[in-house]
Order: sequence, then C-alpha cells, then structure tokens
Amino acid sequence: MKKWPTHEAYIWERVPFLRLLLPLIAGILGYKCFPGISLYVMLAIVLAGIVLFSVLAFAKSLKLAVQYLRFTSLHIALIAAAWTVCYFNDIRNNKDWFANSKADAFVARVVNMPAEKEKTWKLEVEVLHILQSNEVKASEGKAFVYVYKDVHPLNIRQGDTIILPDKWQMIKRSGNPFEFDYAAYCNRNSIYYQQFIAPNEIVVYAKTLPENLPLIQRMHNWSVAQLAKYIHDKKVLGLMQAMLVGEEANMDADLRQAYSETGIIHIVAISGSHISFFFLLITFLLGWIKHKKWQWVKYIAAIPLVWIYVMMSGAPPSAVRAALMFSILGVGFAFDKSSHSLNQLLATAFILLCAEPMWLYAIGFQLSFVAVLSLIIFYRSIYKLYVPTNIVLRTVWQVVAASIAAELLVAPLVVYYFHLFPLQFIVANVIAYLFMGIALIGGVLLVAVSAMPAAATLLASAIEWIVTVFNNLVYWLQHVNPRLFNFLQIDGAELLLLYVAIAGVGYYLLQQNKRGLYVGLASTVLLLALFNLDEWKALNQRNLVVYNINKINHIELIEGKKHWVIHTDTIIDERKKNYVLKPAHCGYGVWNDKRYKNDRLFVLGGKKVFVLDAMVGGDSKFPVDYVIINFAACAEDVALVQAMYSPVQIVLGNNISRTKQEAIVTDASAKGINIWAVSRNGAFIL
Repeated sequence: MKKWPTHEAYIWERVPFLRLLLPLIAGILGYKCFPGISLYVMLAIVLAGIVLFSVLAFAKSLKLAVQYLRFTSLHIALIAAAWTVCYFNDIRNNKDWFANSKADAFVARVVNMPAEKEKTWKLEVEVLHILQSNEVKASEGKAFVYVYKDVHPLNIRQGDTIILPDKWQMIKRSGNPFEFDYAAYCNRNSIYYQQFIAPNEIVVYAKTLPENLPLIQRMHNWSVAQLAKYIHDKKVLGLMQAMLVGEEANMDADLRQAYSETGIIHIVAISGSHISFFFLLITFLLGWIKHKKWQWVKYIAAIPLVWIYVMMSGAPPSAVRAALMFSILGVGFAFDKSSHSLNQLLATAFILLCAEPMWLYAIGFQLSFVAVLSLIIFYRSIYKLYVPTNIVLRTVWQVVAASIAAELLVAPLVVYYFHLFPLQFIVANVIAYLFMGIALIGGVLLVAVSAMPAAATLLASAIEWIVTVFNNLVYWLQHVNPRLFNFLQIDGAELLLLYVAIAGVGYYLLQQNKRGLYVGLASTVLLLALFNLDEWKALNQRNLVVYNINKINHIELIEGKKHWVIHTDTIIDERKKNYVLKPAHCGYGVWNDKRYKNDRLFVLGGKKVFVLDAMVGGDSKFPVDYVIINFAACAEDVALVQAMYSPVQIVLGNNISRTKQEAIVTDASAKGINIWAVSRNGAFIL
C-alpha cells in the first residue's frame, strides 16, 4: 500500500506501534463485550485474515479496493488474535480452575499476610488441590477467605497451606449507584469467589517458616520489619511502609483521603514516579559520565537497581508495570539512537497488554500511561514558555512544567474515577516531589543502616519529624480546595469528548493546524450540551435508594438537586461516606443540599412505597407496591408484612446480620414472597 506523505500522516508513519496497539485494544474490548464466542471461530478468523493479507500482499493490482481489503484483513486478524490472548488469560477457561469442579474441600496456600478488618481477617489464597471422594486433584485459581474474629488470635501466616470447606460465594457488585465496581476489579485480577468462615472451619495443613518464603517476599517482609522496628508513630509508619515498600494495609484512612484530594496520592502507591525518582538519583550518581556516546550506561545501570527496589517492595502490580515500562523504554533509549519517545511508550504498552490484557482496565495502568503520554506531548512546549537562568528556579520550573503537562491528560481520568480536581495540584506536586525524594532516600538509608541501632534510631526520628510536618501541610492543602471541586462527575461519553477537545486544541497550538481547533471547539460544544442534559435530568429526577452499606440501613430520597435522608442507623464515618455515598451524590448531583425527612409513605412513578419502622399487629389491610423493612425483622414478620400490605416486593435493609438475612430469604422464597435483600442483591433503587 502506498504510504501517505509523512507531513500528512506523521503519527501513523513515525509511530508504527500505534498500528499494533489500536487493534490490540480493540480485541481486548471485544473480549469484554463478546466473551462467549468460540475459540475455534476466532482462531479461524486469525488464520483467514493472515492468509488473505498474504495473498493480497503479492497482488499486482494497486486498486484502492485491494489496498483497503488488505488493510482490513490484517487488522481483523490482529483484533481476533488479541481476543484469543484474552481467552487464554481468562482463568475461567482453564479446566483446572477450582470453581469448575465440585469438591468436598480445597487445599490452598495463603499468598499475602492476613489483613485485619473490623470483624474478620482477610486472606488472599491460591488454590492448589481439590479433595473429592478421597481423591486429590491438582487445581489453581485465587480467591479471598474472610475468617471471623474470635477470642484467639489468628494462627495463620503468609505461606501456610490450609484446607478450606466448599462455601464459596461469587463476589458480587454492591449495587450502590455510581460506586466503584469492586467485583469487576477482582474479576480483572482473576478473583471471582470468596467465603466467610469461622476459625474452626479451617484446617492448617502445613506451616511455612519465614526462611522458606520466596526471595522477593522475604526481602519485602524484612524491609517492612526494619521500618516498624524504628518508626513508632503509626501514621508515619503506615505512610513510609506504603510509599517505600508498597505495604498499604497500615496506612491511615484519613491521611489517604487527604493525599487523594490534594492530587498527590500517586506518591503513595509504588509506580512510575518512584521509578523515575530512582532513575534520577542513579543519573545524579553517574553524573561524571559526560560524553553523549556513553549516556546509555546510565539506563543500563539503572534497570537492575530498579528491579531490586521492586522486589524489596514485594513486586506489586503497579510497581511491576512501572518497572517493565521503564526497562523497555530504557533499553530503547539506550540502543536506538533515532528513538521516538511516543513509539517507545506505545511499544511498552503493547508488550504489557500482551502479557496481561486486563491491565487495560487497571486505573493505575491508565494513569501511568496517560501521564507519560502527556509529558511526551506537552512538556517541552510548556517548559519553553519560561526558561529561568537561576539553577534553583530552573529546577522548580521543570517540576512545575512537568506537573502541568502531566495534569492535562491525567485530570479527566481523575475526575472520571475519583470525582475531584485538586486546584492546588501545582503547589502540592512541587512540595510532594521534594518530600518524596527526601522520604525515599531516608527510608532506603534507614533499611540499609538498620543493623546499627544508634544511627537507625536517629534517622527514624528525623523521618518522623519530616513526615509529620508534611502530613500537616497536606491536611491544610486539603481544605484549601473549593468544595465544588471535590464533587465532580463525568460519564464515559463526556470523558471521550473531553479528550477529543484537548487533543484538538493541543494539535492546533502545537502544530498551528486549524482543523484541530475546529475539532476541539466542536467537541467542546457537544460536551457542554451533554452537561446541560445532565443538569436537566438532575433537576427532574426522583429516586428512592436503600444503600448497601455493611451493617447500616441508610435510606435516601433523591429529589431534584436535593437528597433527603429518610433513615440512617448511625453516624456514618468518613470512609464509608466517601466510598459509598460520595459517588452516589456526585452522580445524582445532590452533594450540596442535604435534608432530613420523617415521612414514611412515598409515591414514585405511580408506585406506593412504605418504610416500615416496626411491626404493628392487627387485621387491617393497607395495600402498597413496595415495603422497606427498617427494623430487625424475622421470617414471621416478613410473612405478616406480606399479608397486611400485599406488596409487589419487600425490601430487606442491612440492619440484619448476613446469616439472618439468608434464613429470611430462604423462608420467603418457600412461601412465594418476592423479597429483595440488600446485602445479597445489592442496593435497591426505585
């Protein structure tokens, strides 16, 4: 096929990995939409596409139709090949997956240290064998096990082999409006099942000594222990363990929220910023290498040191992704003298997605990729706007320019996923990068000198003081951001239009091409139209929501731009509010007007809804369409409610234990009563 002139198709010609990445992404998305297609059909499509392309490649005809057919056949083959990669990556298609077999018991290994929850211990396990009729069969697959707490401490550690009963439950969505889909997140990490069991239902089959753990895990555990040995402030310890070695279980929830709302949460999870810092540190230490011919030595020297750090952090997925991206980019920059940064980035993304297709949906992968892409596109132009002569000002301006450049493409994703935009991100990021550098160097030194108690104690005291000062500054910055910017909402179509607008205006400013400006302005007009449509829908909405919040029955009436609290069992703490209620209030657009209502009878869409606070005896009939049980009911109460109110459906709130709800649902089903248990079916929305 005749190539386009380079000036007309610059990206297509100079960035060849774009041609591979686009069909790969299309195939991954296609697998999500059409997972039930036969594998043999897709393999046949791959083979047919390759054969047709090969035949047409040798055709002498230069007709446009032949060229388009050759182009189409190749891309269909690539899309089908990407679908096939997803098929083999999906654990559900593995015949040895533990959920594909019925068994009496399961032998599993505890993958990580048990995480303490309010009422349970959370274990991530890897199933090794299934026990069925005195027969042992090899199996595989990951799952979560929640062990209820009792008076005795949990006698299970990482690496132990345990025997579990067959009490698996599929991980389901909570159903809360606009909430983060935790079930989908688990599924993309090949985890589909969980179980809740008492300690006496687990049999410890084999204990694992710390020295028998894998090398990576031993390095990680040792680093965590050294930090805990010398840092005594819990907030400082939790932050340092999360930021330095990826151990986030002990990080304070309020502090995490403050970091998120100020736009610097990226310094907590080990990702590209950490890897970049270590590369800059290594570059500084190798600064004596001046000749351009030997600059590749810096990249090659940095790669193994970066991977040592990743192993010390326990090799979490975000760190592995960042290290892989850096390694591929580093090798490309080191040996390809004519390297194109954008092509190197797309090549990295292509290789990572071939290895793990579901990373396409990972928020960390998306943010890392988009941040680097934004830096490649915009950093140089922004930096040239102001070039100070003073070395200190120049260094600060480099950080500011990088922060602005990265935020141009990262901000839409942050709004889409987290419903916020930190206006103070420039100041916060400048301070955060300075702090991160000091904290990482101090943390690494603390681990390195941990065998010298006097030096380690002194260094730990300095770290505690620095981190405490920085945390207080973050809390202050958290309250500087206008409240409006913590409750933003855009949907998928608006996110796409926002990126098209940024791309169009950016293309116009960078290339002085008016077509980009026209595209950007047209996208902005459509975006504003969608915003107006959202506002109209919000003003005319009327919904009743019974939220699925653990052990809390929380009922709200959404009416226009207001939300009325009908009932709440307790004062909901900030974590649950941010996790469940904030996304709902952002999505409905009712975050700024909260009221309380004592009414118990509502009419929505011509349907009568009655909130029942207590069981009242008598033979009177009062027919309604829906009854929401707002007290600790039993099976007999449900039967009486059905007799007195004749509802189409009874809604069972979350102020009843999981065990009692299951018993009520079983009894109601036997009597033909239509019941909706929030903890089981998800939030009830009318």
